[in-house]
Amino acid sequence: MKRREFGLSCLATCLAAVGGGMNVSCAYSAEEEASEEKKLRILLVVGGHGYDKENLHAMLRDCPNSTFEEITIPEKQDMLKPGLSEKYDVLVFHDQSFFELSDEQKANLEALWGEEGMPTVMLHHSLISHPEYPLFREVFGAQFLLRDTEINGRIYQKSTYLRPTDLNVYIVARKHPITEGVSDFSLNDEVFKNVYFNPHIDVLATTDHPESDVPVLWTWSYKKSPVFGMIQGDAGGAFNDPNYRKLFYQGLRWVVAQKSHAAL
Repeated sequence: MKRREFGLSCLATCLAAVGGGMNVSCAYSAEEEASEEKKLRILLVVGGHGYDKENLHAMLRDCPNSTFEEITIPEKQDMLKPGLSEKYDVLVFHDQSFFELSDEQKANLEALWGEEGMPTVMLHHSLISHPEYPLFREVFGAQFLLRDTEINGRIYQKSTYLRPTDLNVYIVARKHPITEGVSDFSLNDEVFKNVYFNPHIDVLATTDHPESDVPVLWTWSYKKSPVFGMIQGDAGGAFNDPNYRKLFYQGLRWVVAQKSHAAL
């Protein structure tokens, strides 16, 4: 079996097994011993806002059969360009950025997401990034609005937030690979309200917290890039929760699998 074919088969097997709560070891033959290259390669993007580094890094370190690296923007913004998928399988955004992007940096992002198709997971703070640059809400399928904003001819209210609070999370797409094996649960985390959501996102989970919007978990596709969004993810209340972790891990592998399937 060719290495690429084996990798895709292995990924599909691992994805199904993770959903079932199993621990799976995907080993190559003696001729193709497992190496760092064959693990899920995650690039975490942070910057512009303080975050719970200890607990977020712990969640990433505990992700099965994976490695992760972190970059801080704007210092490393120029890394986010076409060709990145040769080194990383998935991007995880947890930044809150307001710096001005150059025309070249904008073009690189558009090409990375639009033409190359980079699997992407966005967490919490990244919903607020680059509010003046529509590409981010187009890619993420959502955006925290810093002021009343007109989008496609409609005025959307300024978004609000409530610092860590107890909330219930209800799984509404129970047969989706990301939510497989996860039941309704509660956690303590920051909530957002009046977030702009693209009307065509696929909502996977909701909440009934009065200070939160209803959708809290969704999938989306921007051109060639599969996207998974999580409203929660402010601090350890989420990062240490086993249900949140399982959704995050399965979300990582789902976006990568979506890209792999599209390439076949």
